[in-house]
Amino acid sequence: MALLSLFTTAHAGNAQGLVSLFFVHEPNVLMFKVGTLVNNAPNCAVASRQWAISLSDPMGKTMMALLLSAQAQGKEVYVHGYSNTCRDWGDRELPSYVLLFN
Repeated sequence: MALLSLFTTAHAGNAQGLVSLFFVHEPNVLMFKVGTLVNNAPNCAVASRQWAISLSDPMGKTMMALLLSAQAQGKEVYVHGYSNTCRDWGDRELPSYVLLFN
């Protein structure tokens, strides 16, 4: 029973759609929202249903470039999060990867 509760408390969110909110906040953190709903959001990101990644991280810079490209072209993206992680901003999930739809 205890083992089962471990699996049910860890979540990795996912979202698909257009980048509907995009901003950079001090201390060098990119925050964004994709579509209207994040499925399976971890407890730390349930209220915001948004994503955040540090631009000090090379992956953060890569994701920002991809997201800006998608937003400029009006293309949808799919975002998948790390399991139950709001590492770079307390109430926004850390993305594991971003996929740009052609």
